[in-house]
Amino acid sequence: MKTDLRADHRAPAAARRFIAAALAALPRAEGPRGEDVMLVVSELVTNAVRAGATAVGVELRATAHHVVLDVSDDAEGWPATRHPAWDDPGGRGLAIVEDVADEWHTTTLISGKRVSASWLLTPAATVD
Repeated sequence: MKTDLRADHRAPAAARRFIAAALAALPRAEGPRGEDVMLVVSELVTNAVRAGATAVGVELRATAHHVVLDVSDDAEGWPATRHPAWDDPGGRGLAIVEDVADEWHTTTLISGKRVSASWLLTPAATVD
């Protein structure tokens, strides 16, 4: 499932609502906790908005072995993990992605970039 959002202060909440619906539509499997995927999408969309993007694309898909979240934007620049001071109110988004997702990477697009995060699927159970 995929959606395109205007990159404004409402985008992170809209992305979380989209991900909640997309997770419910995934095939049954043991995979990521829904809260983890929603946290990651919120951080990535917030990063895109703060970087000056005008549009953000969000896609959630299941492959044979993974749940993959793609967040694309048209902002200039490249995301980098920061190590902010303990009292810095921001700068932890990619560190959170690193901690919560099994894997993540960034891909250059013709206009902007795509940050992908993935979680391993195992047969059985349910995606919550």
